[in-house]
Amino acid sequence: TGINIRLDWEGVTGRLPEGIRVIFYPKDAQGRKIDTYLPAKGGEMKVPPGHYLAVIYNYDTEVVQVKGEDSYETIMACTGNCTGLGNSETENMVWGPDNFYVATLDDVEIGKGEELPTLEVRPKSVVTTYLFSIKTEGLKNVSSIIGSVSGMAECYHLGKDAGVCRFAPIYCETGKGNGVIKGSFTCFGHPKLTQARADIARFLELIIVRVDGSKQETKVEITEAVKPPDDGDEPGEGDHNPQPPEIEIKLPEDEKIVVDDVEVPPSGGGGIGGNVDN
Repeated sequence: TGINIRLDWEGVTGRLPEGIRVIFYPKDAQGRKIDTYLPAKGGEMKVPPGHYLAVIYNYDTEVVQVKGEDSYETIMACTGNCTGLGNSETENMVWGPDNFYVATLDDVEIGKGEELPTLEVRPKSVVTTYLFSIKTEGLKNVSSIIGSVSGMAECYHLGKDAGVCRFAPIYCETGKGNGVIKGSFTCFGHPKLTQARADIARFLELIIVRVDGSKQETKVEITEAVKPPDDGDEPGEGDHNPQPPEIEIKLPEDEKIVVDDVEVPPSGGGGIGGNVDN
């Protein structure tokens, strides 16, 4: 016995993942977990008769790690700590997730029969990219920027179909130009599990390294700017208007950062004098 799984990616992504992992968890405690890997568009898998919970996700991720896979109640996707950047400030940050697609099935019945039943599944993207741009005065004083965001979901509970915020700051890509500090970060949708428990404040936290080597820290609240619509739930599989893959954070017009002026130490060390006659 078994099942034929077909995945519909239309409107989800234009670039199919390398493949998917399918895990069936028996609702009957007597059964055992069935785990297999299939092509991105699905395929056949052998499953004993019974009632199951199931999760499907792409496994070709660079930073997303799936843990706690022994049960439907504990399987979770997270990312690891930032390493290799050479900054002590990033050691407590985690990477933002890369493309991760999930489908969950809370009741699949596998029976006995000569023909395998076909299960049509539509995954959804559970990772969102946020873009930000903050007006900044004194960009000439800025050498580099180390950015992170706090209060966003850096983990994802596959069985409960929800982002989870464990309050680790997520690393942001940052840059400067045209009078602004700009950047982007990714997270697992909206942390609706923690939203139900407490009102979480969300902040962009920037460490500005000035041209003289000194640092200036600033924090910009983005709670309202990233607040999910309506009741805070993430889009479900049946939504006709899924959450867009990229969201631009709109800050108040008067929001700006002022970078303090610094004295640039003289460069030199060469043997040529600074004065030239005629």
